[in-house]
Amino acid sequence: MTNNYVATETNGMTDQDRSRAIYVDTNAIIYAIEGSDDVAAMLHSLFAALWHGESLAYTSEFTLAEVLPRANAIQRRSYFTLLQHSGLFNLLPVTREILIGTADYRGNQARQPLLEMKPSMPKLPDAIHIVTALGAGCSKFVSFDRGLRLPEGLDRVGLENGQLLELIENLS
Repeated sequence: MTNNYVATETNGMTDQDRSRAIYVDTNAIIYAIEGSDDVAAMLHSLFAALWHGESLAYTSEFTLAEVLPRANAIQRRSYFTLLQHSGLFNLLPVTREILIGTADYRGNQARQPLLEMKPSMPKLPDAIHIVTALGAGCSKFVSFDRGLRLPEGLDRVGLENGQLLELIENLS
């Protein structure tokens, strides 16, 4: 299935390039800064592997709008350092194309029933992140939201079943 939700930046991108493009969802960013020591340590290991490896880390500028409202002064500084000043993340803008693609994605998902359940529309923030990840050509989506429905070709990496540890090992 092809991505019809947003014009992608992946023209000329090989499968190897796509396997190196990793999107990090807001909840993983929050856990890295505010989470328990063990989860934060795993995420810091992921970030170190991304920093030292050949993979590319992406998130949306929208992440800033999600993490900053409840952050105290120290956390705010940590978020800005991680997202804007570390050089680790490609911080992608929320463009008109992303918003139109998000509307298309949400509408499409709302028409697709889930095994005996009525169709549901993804939350706006989730859809923005998913469409942004698709537009960047990402193949991995680091998120601890088990309820996310991702389109084909975008695989969620969470804490369950050692997924995050496996990704870290593969990147190291």
